[in-house]
Amino acid sequence: MLRKRCPRCGSKNTKKHDIRSRQRFSSLGKTRTTFHRWWCHECKKPFTPKRKARIEKSLIYRLCELYFDAEASYRACSRQLGLSAYKLFLILNKFGENCKTPVEVARELKPRWSGYLVLDEKSIYVKGRECFLLLAIDIGTFDIIHFDLVEIEDDSTIEQFILVIRDIIKYPFKGVVSDLLPSFIGVLRRVLHGIPHQYCNRHYYDTTEFYIKYRYTGRNKYWSENLLKIVHIIAYTKSYTVVLRALNYLLRNKAQFRDARLTKRINLLRKRFPNLTKHFLHPGMPRDNNIAETIIRQLNRKLKAMDGYQRTDTAYNSLKLPIMHYRFKKFSCSRNKTRNGKSPLELVGINTSNLNWIKYSQRTNASKLR
Repeated sequence: MLRKRCPRCGSKNTKKHDIRSRQRFSSLGKTRTTFHRWWCHECKKPFTPKRKARIEKSLIYRLCELYFDAEASYRACSRQLGLSAYKLFLILNKFGENCKTPVEVARELKPRWSGYLVLDEKSIYVKGRECFLLLAIDIGTFDIIHFDLVEIEDDSTIEQFILVIRDIIKYPFKGVVSDLLPSFIGVLRRVLHGIPHQYCNRHYYDTTEFYIKYRYTGRNKYWSENLLKIVHIIAYTKSYTVVLRALNYLLRNKAQFRDARLTKRINLLRKRFPNLTKHFLHPGMPRDNNIAETIIRQLNRKLKAMDGYQRTDTAYNSLKLPIMHYRFKKFSCSRNKTRNGKSPLELVGINTSNLNWIKYSQRTNASKLR
């Protein structure tokens, strides 16, 4: 018989002593389990061999249903399951660590995307440090095809992010929409040369409005307001003919704008005009990245909790599960009625009727988690 080592003195001069029982918590409530105690001949005391508690698969499934489907907090889940909130956090962190990445999902399921991609980033905080969530979303299906959590938002991290989408996920690029982040503009021009790139019109209008209201020092209210009206027309008008008229008006009155000390803004608008109007030439491409902002708002409740995390990898683990859950969740109130009743993965041609998102998310069987 294999003898158990005494945790006090380390001796293996031990024998079985007696059998006792204890309570165990599961998704079904409290149950009782039996265990052996051992006797150490050196210490003359009984002991229970240490072992890591086994996490029942049913408890993990119930926790995921409460935390993601019912959107309950850790404390609410704690009251339901009878375990501490911190213990539940540790379980979900382990479950998130074992969750498949978007790259693995793409290799397994072979989704069929529309080809038009939205890129966006969001600042989140981990232990008070600013980090950046990078998101890539397919426009036609609202599917999150890739994401990453990075500590520095520079050309190298953006380029690596794009290369994963291009070379590993093999996304069928037809066009890209992004905000005015300089790293996005430079990297996309270099890595996706020849792919149409639409700048987010809403971001451009907001930055122009901020400049006119708070940074402009020319004090010519008439021409500064005219410039803002022209930018509004370019950003939001649905007629390409009207947009070209607005640009022609701006060029005809270039001298007046120059006298109003708006030359730099005019030159910037002329430089960015081709990328602000790509959507007119490519049907199916939106004029802004509002899709990404909508999805980020859905994830925002989970993102707010990142500030309490101590490490970036823990925050990354906590992002994988809600993003996987989002990809399986059916739309119910989309303005496009054809999407309602379908999940993003179903919209890319995947039959999810036989897939349980919790079980599918794991690289190995969840019951083996310790």
